Amino acid sequence: MGCSRIYKKWEDKLGTPFVKYGSLVSRYPWHVLVACVVINCLLGIGLVRIEAETNTETLYTPQNSQSKTDRATVQSIFTEDKSGTNFYSKSIAEENLYADVILKAKDGSSILTTAYVDEIERIYNYIKDNVNIASGSTTVGLSNVCALRGGNCVVEGDVVFSSAFRTAMASNTIDYPLFNFEYLSGLFGGAQSSGGYLTSAKMVRMVFYLRQDTEAASALSESWEDSYLEVLSTMSSSLMDIAYSTSSSLDDELAKNVDGDIVYFALTITMMLTYAGIATSGGDCVSDRQNLGRAGVLATCIAVLGSFGFVSAIGIKFVSIVGTLPFLIIGIGLDDMFILMSCLADCSLSGSIEDRIKETMRTGGVAITITSVTDFLAFAIGASASFISVRNFCLYAGFAVIFCYINQLTFFVPCMVINERRVARSAHCGTCRQIKSREELREEGKSKYHVFLCGGKAPKNRKDNESPLEKYPKLLFQYIVEHIPGKTAIVVIFIAYLAATVYGITNFKRGLLLSNLVKEDSYFYTYSKLLEGHFTQEFTIGFTITSTQVYSDATTQSRIADLLSIAKADTDINPNVAFDWLTDYKSSGSYSDTSETSFIAGLKTFLTTRTDHANDVVFNSAETSIVGARFYVLTNNLPESEQQGNIMLRMREVAYNSPLPAVCFSWPFVFFDEYASVFQITLTTVGVAIAAMFVVTIVFMPHPLLVTCVTVTMVMISAGMFGFMYYWDLTLSVITMIDIVMSIGFSVDFSAHICHAYITVDGTTRKERVHNALERAGGPIINAALSSIIGILILAFSSSYIFRSFFKLMFLVMVFGLAHALLLLPLVFSLVGPVTEGVTSVTPTHKEINGKATGVPSGHQTDSNGKKSETRELDKVFIPVSNDSKSNGTNNV
Repeated sequence: MGCSRIYKKWEDKLGTPFVKYGSLVSRYPWHVLVACVVINCLLGIGLVRIEAETNTETLYTPQNSQSKTDRATVQSIFTEDKSGTNFYSKSIAEENLYADVILKAKDGSSILTTAYVDEIERIYNYIKDNVNIASGSTTVGLSNVCALRGGNCVVEGDVVFSSAFRTAMASNTIDYPLFNFEYLSGLFGGAQSSGGYLTSAKMVRMVFYLRQDTEAASALSESWEDSYLEVLSTMSSSLMDIAYSTSSSLDDELAKNVDGDIVYFALTITMMLTYAGIATSGGDCVSDRQNLGRAGVLATCIAVLGSFGFVSAIGIKFVSIVGTLPFLIIGIGLDDMFILMSCLADCSLSGSIEDRIKETMRTGGVAITITSVTDFLAFAIGASASFISVRNFCLYAGFAVIFCYINQLTFFVPCMVINERRVARSAHCGTCRQIKSREELREEGKSKYHVFLCGGKAPKNRKDNESPLEKYPKLLFQYIVEHIPGKTAIVVIFIAYLAATVYGITNFKRGLLLSNLVKEDSYFYTYSKLLEGHFTQEFTIGFTITSTQVYSDATTQSRIADLLSIAKADTDINPNVAFDWLTDYKSSGSYSDTSETSFIAGLKTFLTTRTDHANDVVFNSAETSIVGARFYVLTNNLPESEQQGNIMLRMREVAYNSPLPAVCFSWPFVFFDEYASVFQITLTTVGVAIAAMFVVTIVFMPHPLLVTCVTVTMVMISAGMFGFMYYWDLTLSVITMIDIVMSIGFSVDFSAHICHAYITVDGTTRKERVHNALERAGGPIINAALSSIIGILILAFSSSYIFRSFFKLMFLVMVFGLAHALLLLPLVFSLVGPVTEGVTSVTPTHKEINGKATGVPSGHQTDSNGKKSETRELDKVFIPVSNDSKSNGTNNV
């Protein structure tokens, strides 16, 4: 027996449970419908427990990453002094509390003039004097919450209005990048230098570091940050633009994204209701299916309510990108709706309502199950990712897909039964009152408006109630595929597509700019854009020796020197800078290496004069040995995320290869791990997802041609997603990884529909079968793609990068899926598709549907009200459909 016939038998077996369900729901539609609505609404109550996760590190960095392990190691050895006497500016074990301000000349000129420096100092004094909070009966200002060094508040950038800087500025001799032992490269934006002197700068950055040594001190500092934001939001300057942020700004602004774009969602619902009505508006006042189309939208909406409530109730935290899901799920729901409606339209009209629903479920139930399973599996695999944002999104999305699928069966299918009963009664689609046909109304002399608005009858075939969107778009694809110029154009288009994909893949970038996590109207976005675009990205990297060593020993000192020498030999490390307490100690008068005891005694004396190294050495409790020490190097300017991730990996390798027990860590590494790992994690997840889709295809569509076509299409679309990110200025990050993983499931849908149609349609030649496959599946595929695009279209106008990137990648997968399904695969089938094993598409016999021994139904059939009535035997016979009557054939989409 041929592959196609084996496949047909397997599909019939898969359809048996759906036939039984169709029989049940056709008898009790209202019971099933009400139960669906009640259950979803009850589950929706779970939204009262919704809790959002907005911590940036938690969401967008890998769980259990090496950087977090290394940070814990460093923190177990060193205790940072945040209290006030010696703030540690090179802190690498934890993030500081701070308030930040960037001051930029309004006219874009250099700020290295007396007028601008005076204005910078005025703004500094204004912040110091006016940002206050109440603590009990006292007023707390900057001097009470700032971290101290040498009794003074630690403020990066205050060197600008020092007398030494003003004197050097007047003579154009500002040493750069090191001025009076302070690095200026991170303080000035748009800086230019010549001959070792700073010649101009467009902006300056000041950072106010705050206390966090105790919980009470941290609480005061955080309250001061809130007051700082309030004051800075109203501050103005006639000379300078002011951009500001605090250490909590990113998390706070990210939390605002959780609210989502409610207005956009309301507009989307309106657009989808309108589109669903237009796409199903064919026929007359009886056969019109607009209300059925709107029911499909409502089924999806309550699925979102039920799924979100359920997931919230079981404690899965909401993340900002989940706000895109309602837009997506509506498109998925309408995809299923169009498939089911197409299957119903193809059913034989000679049977009862129950028979037609069972026939619809036999084909349509299997079809939407395939796509729902692939979508769910893609999200289930994505939920295994090590990023919390990806995991939580995929959990929300996976449950939403399940609920959407269940609601199509328990909400939309009962609505189909109810609508079919209305049609059987010749009831008006708007009033549900029984009406006469248009021919009868014309005979009665009614006006043409009355005839048009009040006349109708049950359809006789599929085309009687097809809308223009179902009839005409597919004709274009049939014409293209069936003519030589069209085939040539398809080949050229896909060669260009592959070339563009390869070029894009070789040039796309990794990484996530923090400014992309917030909306463009946020104060943090303005601040971040200035910081990312105009200031150098330099950072210190610490090498921590994690166990007790004899530092007076020449071998130990040589190993430390070698480690730092190898690190500074890297092209991305500044070779002229190292924060090395051992070298500084050896060059001091306190140095002694006659014994470890004398070494430590001299070191303790040295540290009283070099307090900048006081936090680089940890002694045991008896102060007789050094149990931990750290040394630092400084990177060059590394503005690209990929550069930052790569230097982290290379410095880790340096530490690993050292004979010393060393750990390499810097605070930014926590985020750099995302840059370094997202590519590998994405490829692994995509590979596993494709393998899972391959297995699903074999299970549900066990035909070599289908499996091959669906798998190859998946790979091509996935590659296109990676490649075309480059052209839309998108980087591979946690956010876009979510979209790519999600696209794997969607890339199966359209290709599976057209492959399935080609295998099961009539046709003695490849051309005829391709034509018939497009006739059957073209309309649902086009409407599904259009509805999905409309569902996400409004996100293109969002102020959120998360939403806009979601729109871009979902738009790509819909366009690519449509092009592969309606252009490339039909072309392939027209050239190499099977023609000898075609399975004639016939309306199933009564035996196939009801499981009875006879091929002719009994003397009763169920009427529109579910009652048995006598019928003429001739009306109950199922007639096999020939090629000439394919419009009435069974839809196997």
